[in-house]
Amino acid sequence: GLSVVVADAALHALVDSSPWLASRPHLIPAGVLLTAGLFQFSPLKHSCLERCRSPIGFVIQHWRGSRRALQAFALGTRHGIFCVGCCWALMAVLFAVGIMNLPAVVALALAVGIEKLVPRGDWIARGIGIVLILAGLFVLGSPPAGGPSGDAPSMDHQGM
Repeated sequence: GLSVVVADAALHALVDSSPWLASRPHLIPAGVLLTAGLFQFSPLKHSCLERCRSPIGFVIQHWRGSRRALQAFALGTRHGIFCVGCCWALMAVLFAVGIMNLPAVVALALAVGIEKLVPRGDWIARGIGIVLILAGLFVLGSPPAGGPSGDAPSMDHQGM
């Protein structure tokens, strides 16, 4: 969680230091949505999702029986990395839509849960990817009112 807060603060600092980005606030959420949507189709996503879906299978496959407490911690950590690996992009979407947006939090929690619990969750992940890509394209094509700078369109036609 701390790394995400630090990354969010760094992103805000980048936007604040770049007049170009500050004048195009829709680019960051559009980029997050598009990245998350495309990640839903990646082999890395599906590899991590397969390992995350069955914690008991993961333990059975990797348990070696020595130093129980240490090995349990190590296996839990490794399994947790796979779970974060399959869901990090969906978690990032929360920052694009707002972490205090309760409907978005509920929708993303349902999406993550369904991907992991439904037998054909990989197909559901692809469907979620399509929705995220379409949402990203919509946000990308919907700059703030008044054009990319956020100002009202100029009516100055000098030189024409």
